[in-house]
Amino acid sequence: MPKILAFALVLVAAGASAAETKTAEQQFKNIVVFKGVPASQIDATMDVMSGALGVGCEHCHVKASAPGTPWPMEKDDKQTKRTARKMVTMMQRINKDFFGGDQVVTCATCHNGRAEPRSVPPLERVAGNEDEGEEEHKVPSLTVQQLLAKWVQASGGAAAWGKLKTRVSKETLELPRRGLTEKMPAETVQAAPDRWHATLTMKQGVFEQGWNGKTGWRKFGGRPMPLDDTAAVQREAQFAPPLTLPKLLTGLKVVADAPLAKGTAHVIEGHQGDLRVRLWLDAQTGLLARMTIRQPTPAGDLAEQIDFDDYRTVDGVKLPFVVKSNKGGETSTDTYGEIKHNVPVDDKQFAPPVPAPKEPQGK
Repeated sequence: MPKILAFALVLVAAGASAAETKTAEQQFKNIVVFKGVPASQIDATMDVMSGALGVGCEHCHVKASAPGTPWPMEKDDKQTKRTARKMVTMMQRINKDFFGGDQVVTCATCHNGRAEPRSVPPLERVAGNEDEGEEEHKVPSLTVQQLLAKWVQASGGAAAWGKLKTRVSKETLELPRRGLTEKMPAETVQAAPDRWHATLTMKQGVFEQGWNGKTGWRKFGGRPMPLDDTAAVQREAQFAPPLTLPKLLTGLKVVADAPLAKGTAHVIEGHQGDLRVRLWLDAQTGLLARMTIRQPTPAGDLAEQIDFDDYRTVDGVKLPFVVKSNKGGETSTDTYGEIKHNVPVDDKQFAPPVPAPKEPQGK
């Protein structure tokens, strides 16, 4: 499920990745309203603001002077960036003064996907049905254990998964950008239970991410980059998701039945650290149809939805051949063309890259 490669272009274009042990002002230049926030949350916070206003990075930030070079994110040339700081300050004060510091009001509360918030209700909603848009319905009678067991069995069964040790997948990643769809080749190499290496070939260079069973990493053009979303990489690395993905989550519970485009899903919710993760299991097939993630940020929760479709049987197990992702409004489609199991793989590719040695300082 290498959908997180879809956001490599954003990271490379911006030239920004956060280090988990630093604050925003320690990692980035000209931080004003997000001082003290972990640097690892800044990318997700920007995604929330972008999605809440329905705009791209260039709405507030100055673009790079040449393709492939880092954007000067610290510049305050644009009025929209100065206005954004005022809006964040207003949001923080409202939550502090009226909601006891709880994050009740966010950018999306007023903007709702628009750069300029509406001052009057939309006509189509004035006389709308109160139940319109309701996503959740009655709680199913099945337990978490029963739903997970059904997922394992529907995907081929534990015995079939146990016969598979490695997987090599070739796919095409499609990114809609500025009215056009950019297609890029990608490859994923996995080894049970949770070693993973994904490669995306872009015009700017080769982007890679990996998980060696304990540590996640990324690099671009052969250069190591800080990894700010370890949880996502760990989820991607699960070789047999029906068997191991639920084990990453704590506090699993059945939430509700919810509608899908092709029927109904039984929804299970759990937590992966501070993330709220929901598994949408198709009520008819028992397979994972959707996964949603809510990530808290200083600007509100960053919502992510991943849809799994076109399941096919490969060596006794069912795998999705189409994976669609939407993270904060950034969408992508990953289409698999070839999947092979039990082929030889080099374990070295799962290891984190070794940083280049520092040049000796002259005396």
